[in-house]
Amino acid sequence: MKCPVCSAELPPTAKFCGSCGTTLSSPPPPTDFSNPPSNPSGPHYGNPSPPSYGSFSPPSPNFGTGTGEKKYKALRTIANIYKIMAFVVGGLLAIAALITMASGAASSTSSFGGPTALFGGFLFGVIMLVYAGFAFVFLYGMGEFIYLFLDIEENTRKTSEMLSRR
Repeated sequence: MKCPVCSAELPPTAKFCGSCGTTLSSPPPPTDFSNPPSNPSGPHYGNPSPPSYGSFSPPSPNFGTGTGEKKYKALRTIANIYKIMAFVVGGLLAIAALITMASGAASSTSSFGGPTALFGGFLFGVIMLVYAGFAFVFLYGMGEFIYLFLDIEENTRKTSEMLSRR
């Protein structure tokens, strides 16, 4: 067999050309119907039979849809509350850190503050920003952790149902 693009010599079972990378179309099925297949229960060219899965049947398209959303509504609500709290707490702590930095800078210009107030306000503000990041990640992670276990439960239940139908 030859490549239709670069005319390179290819083995008859090639699916693409090794020289130019062209994808080769598969050869058409035999069109000689004068000799019927010897196995009458086998696949017929005119009417292909569906694949056999043995005793296993594939899940239906509607398998398990919607059942996970109906279960554990309270846990889903708690997970969403954790995620909302992550944004609220993280945002408030970040704003407080910026206010602390600004107040440290403002008090450094007065007669009693000096550079110590500027450094102290900036350092405390940076520590609060880091704490805000940790608080955000922890609270958001708690919400995702709950969703992780809900997904594990749902997948385990679906697998159990699928295996019990076997």
